[in-house]
Amino acid sequence: MTLTYPDDGVGNGEQLCLALFKGTDPNLDKPPLLSRCLDPGGEAVTFDALPHGDYSVLVPGPGSKLAESRYQGQLVATAIPDEDQLDAFGIGIDLSLAPEYAGTTGRVQVNVFGCPAGTKAGTDEQSWAAECHALAGGVPLTLTGTGSIQDAAFQGVTGSKGPASGRVEFTDLPPGAYELNSDLPKNVASDPALFAESSIDGSLGSIDSQQALALRPTETVAVDVYLVLDPAKDDVNSVIGLTDATITGGVAAGSPTAGASDLTGS
Repeated sequence: MTLTYPDDGVGNGEQLCLALFKGTDPNLDKPPLLSRCLDPGGEAVTFDALPHGDYSVLVPGPGSKLAESRYQGQLVATAIPDEDQLDAFGIGIDLSLAPEYAGTTGRVQVNVFGCPAGTKAGTDEQSWAAECHALAGGVPLTLTGTGSIQDAAFQGVTGSKGPASGRVEFTDLPPGAYELNSDLPKNVASDPALFAESSIDGSLGSIDSQQALALRPTETVAVDVYLVLDPAKDDVNSVIGLTDATITGGVAAGSPTAGASDLTGS
């Protein structure tokens, strides 16, 4: 049996179980005939040595452990034909999201911070935060879907005033994988530090600039981006306001910017 997921499938720490019952109208209060569970990345299970006849598959079945009950329960009827030469019989099951999880319910929040030249803190976000107090406004960001949501693309610019300073929020997003791109200011290093946190899994720690963001239904992923000033580049002070070696504003009107850079994704 092969499953087709409406999202990224079974996540870390989860398992999805399928329960096999005899007949097309089984008593679901009784234990199943057989049960198989899928771990992260799994999409197919096998029930061996079954005689021909009618069966039903319940998914999610008993033993499933999901971060939230996002899949619509299904009881799928099937029948193994009585054929002497039949070695194997397979069916496909298209999972669907529960009504409360269907649609565009994801969210990605991006905070962009400016760091003094020479800042190096590795994979320790607390150290980055201790060094980088400025919020970088006016930085254009693009969130682009990949794979099944490759037609999805969203754009925003980090704010320069008030609560929106240095921040962009992308809302009403379909689940799937996304790449975060930006026209980085000309006077910053081309390899920003990125850290992500999931409303479902908690901190995801440091993420590689080539790593796509996986977004699940109703999930909020917060991404902190740390841009480090590069003193070796020309006109450092004219592109981004500089006070006490911190970024205080965005790209100045008419100032040149570097070409589009991947912050996440390939």
